[in-house]
Amino acid sequence: MLIAMKRELFDSLTPEQLGRACIEPVLLPLRGKRPSVKAEVYQGLTVGQRALFMFHVWHDHACGSALEFYCWLAYTRQEFSYWIGIQAGLRFFDQESIIALLEEMNDVLEERNERLGKSLADVTGQDLEEDALLRETVDRIYHDYRQHVPDTFLIIYRYIRSHPEEFVSFSVE
Repeated sequence: MLIAMKRELFDSLTPEQLGRACIEPVLLPLRGKRPSVKAEVYQGLTVGQRALFMFHVWHDHACGSALEFYCWLAYTRQEFSYWIGIQAGLRFFDQESIIALLEEMNDVLEERNERLGKSLADVTGQDLEEDALLRETVDRIYHDYRQHVPDTFLIIYRYIRSHPEEFVSFSVE
């Protein structure tokens, strides 16, 4: 499912804008759809689109705050296919540093849940209000994540610009 785009627009977009322009037309119609519909669309994507899709599934939900980062990580860990897909997408773009941060956050979650006898389904934003050490740890990991994101957008941008045939169909006009 290539995205129709004018070459002039493709050439003018910033790193973050280009990545979004190459996947949002796929992502936006899927909001609120059944997992089977999402899986069917995902299967029709190129390898590069799949990686970009999963990066945005992660980033767009987790980037707004440390709270969103914490809760979305817990959710994606419950949805195993999401977790595997997110890691695969990040690996495709050689984002081992971000994967390491997500794994560190996962370890924090698992240790906390084991200590308290809770599951991932029990994770809520209130955890951060009630546990100062958890809040401090999540804030640090989230801050580190945010520091890496501009480089991730740049790497994705360079990949798309080097492989436009995986993402766009240039329209004539």
